[in-house]
Amino acid sequence: MRIKPHEGSIPSLGTKKSMSIPLRWSSELAYVVGIITTDGSLSIDGRHVTITSTDEQLLKTCLMCLQKTTRISLSPKGSLSKKTAYRVQIGDVHFYHWLLNIGLFPRKSLTIKSLCIPNKYFCDFLRGHLDGDGSIIHYTDRYLIKSNPSYVYDRVFVYFLSASGIHIQWIRRKIKELKNLHGSLSPSKSKTQKGTAIVYRLKYSTKETKLLLNWMYYRSGLPCLHRKYQIAKPYITLSSE
Repeated sequence: MRIKPHEGSIPSLGTKKSMSIPLRWSSELAYVVGIITTDGSLSIDGRHVTITSTDEQLLKTCLMCLQKTTRISLSPKGSLSKKTAYRVQIGDVHFYHWLLNIGLFPRKSLTIKSLCIPNKYFCDFLRGHLDGDGSIIHYTDRYLIKSNPSYVYDRVFVYFLSASGIHIQWIRRKIKELKNLHGSLSPSKSKTQKGTAIVYRLKYSTKETKLLLNWMYYRSGLPCLHRKYQIAKPYITLSSE
């Protein structure tokens, strides 16, 4: 994957010489912020950012976007999943404090709110959010085929998940503001290592999902989780292949 030059400057901490990660807004950086928002954590030591995923390719893509060569290691298996998980820990004080400045913080899962994401790069952030904790579901609906053999419909849905109601409501508002898509929001119970917890699900149905996918995958070669892109690809008409 070719990484294009970073665009759009933002206020930074310290001097450029002291920074190992270029802290300039770009599609790559916004995508990684989406991943960290969902699959990442900020340690309480004030310098380390950890990303954990069952998709090793996702971590490799994040490191490429950040221009880092940090080692990817195996993560201890959780009690609720038998899948092999991977983790990468990035030690960078300036990057850590930059993330604090845009609205991320340690132990954020239940209390994260809105983030300072430029509108220009919100679709990239959203693609990262989707790859981290969302899903794309598609299937062929033959429910009414007995009534009429022609009643066969292709269905596709996009889901965004968060344990923070305030955060998922912000996601929904931003999508409404930027693309005039509404979606539907509902709470559900989810199993955790400590019991059960409320998880909020933002769902977009077929018509809105197609518009949403074309917005998030607006050109070819963007950083993304390959297996989710393969599901989205048949519905994308704006990207140049």
